[in-house]
Amino acid sequence: MKSVNTHVFPGCRSSVIRVSGAAATFAALVFIDPAHGAEVTLNAAAGAGDAINTSSYAAALNWSDGQAPSPGNTYTVPAGRSLRTTLDAATDLPFAGDSLTVSGSLVYKSGNAAANINTVTINNLTLNGGTINNASNFGAPFILAGNGIAIAGTAASTIFSNNATITVSAPVTGSGASLVLSTNNTLGRQVVLAAANTYTGNISVNGLSGVVLATTGSLAFKIGATGVNNTISGAAANVPFVFEGTFDIDLSSAGNVVGNSWTLVGVSSLAETFGGTFNISGFTENENIWTSADGKYQFLESTGVLSRINPDSDGDGMPDAWEMLHFKNLDEFAGGDPDGDLSSNLMEYQAGSDPNNAASYPDTDNDLLSDGWEMVYFNSLEQTGAGDPDGDYNSNAIEFAAGTVPNSDFSYPDTDADGVGDGINDGWEIHYFGSIAACDPEADADGDLFTNLEEFSAFPITNPIVQTSSPDNDMDGIADGWEVKYFRVGQEGLEAVTARCAPADDVDGDGFTNLMEYKANTNPLLATSFPPLAYWRFEERTTGVVPVGDNSGGNQKDTVLDSTGLGNHMMTWRDYTSPLYSTVVPFATVPLTSAANTASLNFVRDPLNLFITDNVYTTSGVELNSHVFSAFTIEASFNTNVTNAWQVVIGKTGNPIGGQPPFSLKIRATDNKLVAGIVDGAGTAKEAVSSRAITTNTWFSATVTASATELKLWIKGAADANPVLEATTAINGAFYNYAGVNSPWVVGLGKWAGADADPFGGYIDEVRISARALPPSEFLIPLVSNDADADGMDDTWETASFGGLGQTATGDFDGDGTSNLTEYRLGLVPNSGASRFAATRSAAGLISWPSAVGVKFDVQRSTTLAAGSWETVSPVAGIDGTPGTASFTDPSPPPSGAFYRVVLRP
Repeated sequence: MKSVNTHVFPGCRSSVIRVSGAAATFAALVFIDPAHGAEVTLNAAAGAGDAINTSSYAAALNWSDGQAPSPGNTYTVPAGRSLRTTLDAATDLPFAGDSLTVSGSLVYKSGNAAANINTVTINNLTLNGGTINNASNFGAPFILAGNGIAIAGTAASTIFSNNATITVSAPVTGSGASLVLSTNNTLGRQVVLAAANTYTGNISVNGLSGVVLATTGSLAFKIGATGVNNTISGAAANVPFVFEGTFDIDLSSAGNVVGNSWTLVGVSSLAETFGGTFNISGFTENENIWTSADGKYQFLESTGVLSRINPDSDGDGMPDAWEMLHFKNLDEFAGGDPDGDLSSNLMEYQAGSDPNNAASYPDTDNDLLSDGWEMVYFNSLEQTGAGDPDGDYNSNAIEFAAGTVPNSDFSYPDTDADGVGDGINDGWEIHYFGSIAACDPEADADGDLFTNLEEFSAFPITNPIVQTSSPDNDMDGIADGWEVKYFRVGQEGLEAVTARCAPADDVDGDGFTNLMEYKANTNPLLATSFPPLAYWRFEERTTGVVPVGDNSGGNQKDTVLDSTGLGNHMMTWRDYTSPLYSTVVPFATVPLTSAANTASLNFVRDPLNLFITDNVYTTSGVELNSHVFSAFTIEASFNTNVTNAWQVVIGKTGNPIGGQPPFSLKIRATDNKLVAGIVDGAGTAKEAVSSRAITTNTWFSATVTASATELKLWIKGAADANPVLEATTAINGAFYNYAGVNSPWVVGLGKWAGADADPFGGYIDEVRISARALPPSEFLIPLVSNDADADGMDDTWETASFGGLGQTATGDFDGDGTSNLTEYRLGLVPNSGASRFAATRSAAGLISWPSAVGVKFDVQRSTTLAAGSWETVSPVAGIDGTPGTASFTDPSPPPSGAFYRVVLRP
């Protein structure tokens, strides 16, 4: 037996069915439908709604249900009735009901002062022929907020800023009837539309305070057949409407016939203003003319009319309206340039500049250069105002302003202070002398016997403040100023000086000709001053392979450059022997010189076919190939990816004795140790073998030094603070002078018994060969001092020189007048009185003194030796130390003679 019981609960439509029986009892909820809210009307039975000084806005006063507005109910203000807001409230006024429909009026009576701005928030507000009126007794503006204001019905609805401004922050929606924005004739009582409105009915405006479409606001227009659209109009030509926001124009149903038009803004019935932030979605503006992205529709601010146009009837890329505005006809063509600013008419149209004004030009990249000027000279807009592509020391901006050619160093500004040129580029004068006025064309600032004008006029242009940078009138390959610096006697003239200096001479007998010393910037008068023989940095590029020419075999010479200036360049054979440039480097800057290090060479090893393994070698005929060493230092950094294989980092080809080539730096296959091998001066094969093994994928920097008696191998690994002396081997002479001594040097491949052998796999960088045994302080990765007693001198150096650390920096162990610290800094011998810091002066006026890399000197002059009489005559920046010796010539010595001293800077 089962029974079914149904229970109905008051206040809602629902059923609960209870089923019971002998076996089971259960309950199921079948349906719940909450009760609908009440539809409440203002003043259902009494007069015209809220009387003066009364309010039903938040009270039960005149509502048909006799209760204050509350959630869940909808509210209506019928025609002829008024709902007044709370009187003189200083607080915001949210309406509690779910919605409010106004066919009568909503009167704002709040705001207890003109400065008080309340927010009236009404969600789901509908104006059905109704009015919202700011009737604040205090002239207080208010903000009308909410989730939307729908304009409905057939009668016009009104927003009336009667006593003060109304800012409508709720979006206005709908398409019915029309919306009247009514303002007071007393100025400053505006209607401000601040929301993204989608209303597509007509809007009319009256009153002299006018309406503002705020920058945050937008108005929508629905376009149909020609003339069918919603529009904005005014009651009189002096009614203001300021447009600062956005027009959203729906063209989906627009007529597509050229000539169709739609009046969006009745400019004859308004005092309209289109502000600086006004815009139309999907349109671009030019001269207050807005054109759609497809070019078919155009809106003119001057007429308020949207038109379907043939945008360019003459097909020149410029809208007809723009041409008529600027040229009064369509005769101008796109490439024309009536104002002569190098920007075509088309470019001026696209940029919005004035094609009739040379001072108005396109500058789309905002670099203060005319786009047309950039295109004429650079064929792109990639240059900047600060750029100087012709290297004439005048920026593009300066050349643009001066009207000179920015990609020719023969065209430059030359104005000088009086506006009359002196024949010298203004930028050149400023670069070298700091100002135009400081450069006297007839002066010789650097003492090279050439005037500033002569240096500027030289080809190539030389540096007027560096003596060794000058013209080469005798065309011997050596700058005449360099010859003046080292070989001038007294006040003799240029011809006498250059006649005394022959490029092939070796005045100091150091094995380097004057030309070689000039290229390396060393002193041709000092046997202890000479350059490295070769230094391959592999900085030619950072990607790609070493160039090979047309791949016919070794036909592109001098592609791997020697940075010493001596011309001992390298090359490769063909594309299958060409290593790849890489940005994998052992250090970002070279420790000794601080030069940037951006690239290395990556060698691919092929032990089965040595004919195609990667390598580079010195070009035939270079001086290095035939150089016979009395001493040397050979340095290289490397990172191998191969283990237990014979690999040569650098070597010299040839087979003077046994299997050993003249020189090789190689990794031994049996134990991965590094081996420096030579044939010494006695013709004996000698090796210096490292104590450590070389590991893969790690950078090592190796240095091999050879004197007449010792071969040394130094290694610095990633974990080493300094280069470590790994091996010392006694030798009899640094190099063997054999019959095939003019054979090339090779990087990445070795020789054994005269045949190719031992290819290298991995990276090689910073390879340098010097013709003397360098001290560790002059290695590319120099030995860094250890100084436990903090006296500025390396402890190892002190122990070797003095037998301990007892000496002080200011002491003079050998009594030669040079302090211990100075001897240390200059690489002198501190326990020999013959090795000291002393200067000499040649008959030609060249002052020379002991020097080292990493220090600076000043040369000072006095004519009296009196205290305070010493003046510095060397450059303000100081003289950089160079290996062995440094030198200086006074460009303007006093006629009566002078005393000189050299000061080592701290």
